[in-house]
Amino acid sequence: MANVDFTVVRELPLPARAVFDELVDWVGHGDWVPVTRVEILSGDGGAGTEFVATTGVRPIALPDRMRVESLDSEAMTVTITKIGPILTGDVRLTVAATGDTTSRLEWFEAIRVPFVPQVLSRPLAWAAARGFSTSISKMAKVIRTRDH
Repeated sequence: MANVDFTVVRELPLPARAVFDELVDWVGHGDWVPVTRVEILSGDGGAGTEFVATTGVRPIALPDRMRVESLDSEAMTVTITKIGPILTGDVRLTVAATGDTTSRLEWFEAIRVPFVPQVLSRPLAWAAARGFSTSISKMAKVIRTRDH
């Protein structure tokens, strides 16, 4: 099993509230994470909500079941637990205002990937970070499109 940890930090030319609101629209992730759809299993989007993000095209699709552990709208922080059955681990999302119309997003994941040797953890972390960075760029475009 590979333990894969990565952090993506992005400075965005968008208000922090707009970025945070987009991040916690779980179903909306499908608008900016490639070949991903999200289904809410239970909850209202806040703490206790369970959802599954499925990435890929059947028969090669990876279901990633998660539970929102905490969501602090004031502090713009979210903690999520990946609850399997394939991926397990923790996610932390934090948005901070850096100006009236700029923000910083930090996306941290510490996940365990079964059936993958630990020697591949660094390449997987690099690929995951690149993928999430690309998705964040697309998210920013989605937000800008909605605002205009």
